[in-house]
Amino acid sequence: MKSIKSTERISQLDALRAFAIAIVLIHHYRDTRFFLSGFGATLFFVLSGFFATKTLLKLKNGIITGQTQTVPALKLFYFKRWMRLWPLYYLLLALTLFLDVENARSSFIWNAAFLSNFNVLVSGNWSGRFSPLWALSVLEQFYLFWPAFIFACPKKNLLLSILAVVAVAPFYRFGCYLTQAPPIYWCVMPLASFDQLGCGALLALCVENAVSKSTATAILGIAGKLFVPLFCLLLFCKYLNIDPPFCAIYIGTVASFSFLWLISKAANGITGPVGIMMNNPFICHLGNMSYSTFLLHDFTELLVPKTRFFCSILESNFKAVILIPLTVLLAHLVWRFIEAPMLSLREKIIPPPTAALDLHTLTAD
Repeated sequence: MKSIKSTERISQLDALRAFAIAIVLIHHYRDTRFFLSGFGATLFFVLSGFFATKTLLKLKNGIITGQTQTVPALKLFYFKRWMRLWPLYYLLLALTLFLDVENARSSFIWNAAFLSNFNVLVSGNWSGRFSPLWALSVLEQFYLFWPAFIFACPKKNLLLSILAVVAVAPFYRFGCYLTQAPPIYWCVMPLASFDQLGCGALLALCVENAVSKSTATAILGIAGKLFVPLFCLLLFCKYLNIDPPFCAIYIGTVASFSFLWLISKAANGITGPVGIMMNNPFICHLGNMSYSTFLLHDFTELLVPKTRFFCSILESNFKAVILIPLTVLLAHLVWRFIEAPMLSLREKIIPPPTAALDLHTLTAD
């Protein structure tokens, strides 16, 4: 397997983030069916599983070689993620609470505790503008147990263990099918995303040489030659409004393996016209500020003047013409004045006990 570049940021991975957030925006800004709906979150989860596991494997190696210890390694892992996710997240919750945005008060405790997905399950419906936060809650819940899982699992058992994690999701969805669970249960429960997060972890095993080269080649080969064509076929069926038998049970797993392959290609550098597009500075910047965009995108509509002209557009399927540029502009301002400074601060105050580790490849998440 060709080794993945170990630069501080890989521009084409930012381009994939831009692609993912574009799917999310189009999905949420359209009233009609969009055949890519849901796959933006899937791509984000695979990327998150990849970066988190990649970091944890480096820290695990640091523990084994005596460069650090378990507790400082855990502190570093959580510190970097908290500094990445929490400041802007809690600022958003505080502002919406202060401005009394609809559902801000009723869902505040759930959102503040990163239990938005369980709030959806308990209430039985989506919590308005705060409903997309279910995905971030799932990610935070995953981070609670995943470091212990990676650190405790013997290296020789990592592959089979992560494959078992991946398998949990389709079995869970099969259980939802058998019990006729409401549609909400199919996506917001953490188990439903294990194939997506697990596929990212599989790629990290390949990149960090936690499996043999032949195994890594086999994983990427199966993903590219089997799952990618199958995913394209399933997408074509969705575009034609055709639902293959039991598609909801396995399409997430097929998409996850396909994105595993795509991320590996982007990390190595895609060439040709597609590569040129993915290296475009504007697209990469969109991906760089995808977290700001994700958090803000359901609230930017509140900033649009409530005139008859704008209201008529916002009530139509053309609201994306207004909301996407406005969201991107607002996300850029937030990135420049809040996110980027916080990330710079994060890198300055990394706990000293782990300074001996190579942190250059830990900053891309």
